[in-house]
Amino acid sequence: MQLIQYKKYLFKPISLQFYSNYCFINGILLNYKLKLKKHFIFNVINNHNKFYLFIIKNYFRTFFSLILKIIDGVSFGYKASLKLKGKGLRLQLKKLNNILQIYLKLGYSHKIFFKLPSNMWIYIYERRRSLILFSLNYCDLRNILLKIRSYYPVNLYKIRGFYEPTELIKQKKGNLV
Repeated sequence: MQLIQYKKYLFKPISLQFYSNYCFINGILLNYKLKLKKHFIFNVINNHNKFYLFIIKNYFRTFFSLILKIIDGVSFGYKASLKLKGKGLRLQLKKLNNILQIYLKLGYSHKIFFKLPSNMWIYIYERRRSLILFSLNYCDLRNILLKIRSYYPVNLYKIRGFYEPTELIKQKKGNLV
């Protein structure tokens, strides 16, 4: 899965602030509040009115990779695209009870409505067969993409279903009788 970082020119720097169990990240696109588990990932020590942040060694890499992903998200954002191939397969945006939903017409006997989170934007184009998702949170975007793809995975014999535009799909040959 290829997630593209949506780059934009930065006008102001990002600020990080740590208070007790929270980390506040103020960026261009969003102000983010991250709740941290105290004594599990880090400890804050007060020594003569100076606060020191000590991160436990096992979580050092995880902590900073999470912070860097959030900083990139609140600064630039992430976008990803999916395409749908197949006869009669379509995508449609619907608004039900002031909630934006994707109506997936995939040839099943039941209707499939997929609710989008409030921090995600979508654009449907190419005769309702392609979509671009934009989000400020990397993990949410990746999970939504995987969930949408799970409704109709690519069939390698007929090449039908959801796929990424940059994905290389190799068609299998069926049994000839």
